[in-house]
Amino acid sequence: MSDIETTTVNDAKYHALSRAGDFELSIDATGSDGPTPNEVLVADYASCFSFACRAGANRQLDIDLGKIETEAEADLDDSDDLAAIRFHLHVEADLDDDEIADVIELGEEICHVHAAVKESLQAEIELTPDAF
Repeated sequence: MSDIETTTVNDAKYHALSRAGDFELSIDATGSDGPTPNEVLVADYASCFSFACRAGANRQLDIDLGKIETEAEADLDDSDDLAAIRFHLHVEADLDDDEIADVIELGEEICHVHAAVKESLQAEIELTPDAF
């Protein structure tokens, strides 16, 4: 038995509806009826990384990051494959340089998507404290 099961239906052209549990996600390779697969991957990576930073800061540093807003950017190569990803996290907490480094390191250690992507595509990360 698998730990994760999803179903994706593509009836025509380049639009698909994916179901994960009780949730449905509309994905469109052209970007006209939903986000593209690359956009979904970058958003998923940014979300997972944000959650990992929060969990690591709470559990290992006893820091409440407060609100987190993660801006993600990605570059595509000539084949429209992801070539580079960058994150800039804005957190509510006022952190010093050592805490920033620790939060980013914990995010990299804990984030499941970070562990799953090839090393050359792992995000470059910046964090701005006291952002709100």
